[in-house]
Amino acid sequence: MVASNTTETGPYDTVICGTHLMFLEAAKELNVEPCSCLVIEDSIPGITAGKAAGMKVVAVPSVPKQSHLYTLADEVINSLFDVRPEQWGLPPFEDWIEGTLPIEPWHIGGPVVKGFGRGSKVLGIPTANLSTDGCSNLLSERPSGVYFGWAGLSNRGIYKMEPWLLHEFEDDFYGEEIRLVIVGYIRPELNFPSLESLIAKIHEDRSIAKRALELPVYSKCKDNLCLSSLSGRL
Repeated sequence: MVASNTTETGPYDTVICGTHLMFLEAAKELNVEPCSCLVIEDSIPGITAGKAAGMKVVAVPSVPKQSHLYTLADEVINSLFDVRPEQWGLPPFEDWIEGTLPIEPWHIGGPVVKGFGRGSKVLGIPTANLSTDGCSNLLSERPSGVYFGWAGLSNRGIYKMEPWLLHEFEDDFYGEEIRLVIVGYIRPELNFPSLESLIAKIHEDRSIAKRALELPVYSKCKDNLCLSSLSGRL
């Protein structure tokens, strides 16, 4: 549970609770009204308890793709990446930078494979596709969403990436090895009312990523060993 009190340990106190009485006791300890508190829960009993205490509740389902079971919550989000306290009248988290969230870099790679052609034919955005063979476990540990970072191609160089390579290539490069270093998060998966709105959002994501990768917190990852060892073979 979070509330808009600043303490010696930071802007929030966190309390792990099981019943609505424990939530109420936490609000009392913080000297705030229950209606000023925000509960972040991953279980249905916890959500029920938070609402019974008269608090706002954000649900982060412990089982992916089960948001329909959490309708009692005021908001259902995909992961803790998407918690935005400022939407509830609380101080914003300070780790977001220009619309992006820095994350611990993670890596994925393999040969470029053919996809369904939707990126270039339907959206007008050519994409490079990777097989999930050998990395499905790694991907399952990450919340679905829009990420960005750096991409290294074995015969071409290192480029900005989100969610496609931010560079104009003259020809295809199927079969060429590509390595990705994912360094930041932009937003969760969304449903769009039209193809036009989807395309507009993709280009907005592109602009956000392109600007962010110039920041030192992200640009330093261009020298990641995963990419430098690949570029050493160019």
